Amino acid sequence: MIDIDIVCPIYKESASLESLVNSFATQKGVNIKKIIFPVTLSHTEEDDVIKDIINRYNIISFELEKEQFSHSLTREKAIKDYCTCRCVVMISQDIKLTNEDVFYNLVKSIDEKETVYNFARQICTNKSIEKYIRAKNYPAESYYVTNDDVEKMKFMAYFASDACSAYDRDTFMKLGGYGGYDLMMSEDALYSKIVLDAGYKKKYCADAVVEHSHKYTLKQLYKRYYDTGVFQSQVTFFKDVKMEGSGMKLAMYVLKQALKNFDIPVLFRWFPDMSARYLGIKKGKKVGSKQ
Repeated sequence: MIDIDIVCPIYKESASLESLVNSFATQKGVNIKKIIFPVTLSHTEEDDVIKDIINRYNIISFELEKEQFSHSLTREKAIKDYCTCRCVVMISQDIKLTNEDVFYNLVKSIDEKETVYNFARQICTNKSIEKYIRAKNYPAESYYVTNDDVEKMKFMAYFASDACSAYDRDTFMKLGGYGGYDLMMSEDALYSKIVLDAGYKKKYCADAVVEHSHKYTLKQLYKRYYDTGVFQSQVTFFKDVKMEGSGMKLAMYVLKQALKNFDIPVLFRWFPDMSARYLGIKKGKKVGSKQ
């Protein structure tokens, strides 16, 4: 049995939260010591529902106002101040565990001397563009990444997702967490770079599978990619990393798959969806470089 702590940032969306917590008990091969909820308050009735779940399941929590939440610093506080296990599983509240081995398969290769950051495979059940993107970004075969792979993989060497990931806490503490960055997103990419730069390995665990689906509006997509552009332009860690080309390759992959499957809804959505992503990230980079 591998001892783990679970960190899951919470904000609204309480409807499926109890089901997620109950699914933790189905996980084999791991011993869950603590569940930590950093709760961003919404000041709605959902706060009371979340507090009730926290109390009934003996969950550790701390509260933040919306303007205090940080994708990096909030997670860092949870890991540093509340976790005690060497293996910390980081999840988002909107995932679903697909089987009883997800956490074990995610943490079994964590080794503080070598592989210190792992992330899970994500699948999407929506009949949408996201389904094809998930299939491209989360393949069926596991792989390791080292700093030697950066030249070939470019920015994708730092691709990871804290929707379901595993940290070696001792290494996280030794490396200084997220390096003091207060990020609106992409703390997982930043930590990947910190890990690889320090000479450690990162692993993509294709046998740890979670369902993770969204239904973004075009406005939400634009904002998400705008934030990505700001991040890429402002985090000095990435100033020398080549990022060009990957977005176009992904867009063309989605188009080819939609044509192959004669997926009419995706074909109609493809151009406005990809335009929102492209314009958002372009504007974000422009604005971020001036701040």
